[in-house]
Amino acid sequence: MIVPEDLADLLLGWPDIHVDEQAFPLLTVDEDGFPHVALLSRAELDINADRSAILAVVASTQTRENIRRRGRATLIAVHGEVAHYAKLRTSTTTDQDGLLGCVFDLVWHKRDSLGIPLSPIGFQATAEIVEMEHWARTRSVLELLRTGTAER
Repeated sequence: MIVPEDLADLLLGWPDIHVDEQAFPLLTVDEDGFPHVALLSRAELDINADRSAILAVVASTQTRENIRRRGRATLIAVHGEVAHYAKLRTSTTTDQDGLLGCVFDLVWHKRDSLGIPLSPIGFQATAEIVEMEHWARTRSVLELLRTGTAER
């Protein structure tokens, strides 16, 4: 399944400092069957060249464990009057420098709208966040996933 262009547009690009950005909920299921949420930024997400997969880099210990155990996640993205729900299945994962890099195949997508304006979860990117969230390491892992050179 191809990642729809309007969803891909939300995930592509690198966050700019002092600019409002969307935080994308990534839902996984814990060992007791309860939903678990991690918030990812565009610094931790990308789309592969042929738009057949969503790339993600996950630092959260619990989210990494959930992905390894089940190989599934759901990503939520919001823009304007549309909420995108993307069900994902891992095709490749790699452990790099304390981060889990994931190539997620899109297995289901819903573009949901009631025709009313929606507000995504947001944050302002700062130099402190860049440092705290290790965006330089994240960028390196995304590059390995994009080029297919990540160790598995």
